[in-house]
Amino acid sequence: MIFAGIIGAGLVWGWLLVLLVDQRPLKTRTQPETDAESDSSKLVHYLKLFLHKWQTERRPYLNIIAVAIFTIWFAWLIYAFTSTTQLILFFVALIIAFSIHLAWRQQLRQNQKKL
Repeated sequence: MIFAGIIGAGLVWGWLLVLLVDQRPLKTRTQPETDAESDSSKLVHYLKLFLHKWQTERRPYLNIIAVAIFTIWFAWLIYAFTSTTQLILFFVALIIAFSIHLAWRQQLRQNQKKL
């Protein structure tokens, strides 16, 4: 049962990563955040600035950083609750789902351009 859960998590995670990575640039996606409060730490202030920049400007390095941070965190959760073997299954499922979803979206875009 754990195998099915890990593989399912990898498939869903890979599918969601394509939605995060494969986006068209937008001027602004959300309302701008207010400046960090003066009593907050430098790390909190830096994270708020990073999130604001990520939400308003679409640059590839920001997507890669966001994907890496969230994937490492999710992989750590899987490793903490299971074992290294399960982590391998997670990454195999993630890569398969990511590849299939990305190819599918590219095919949809090409078909839309033809119409």
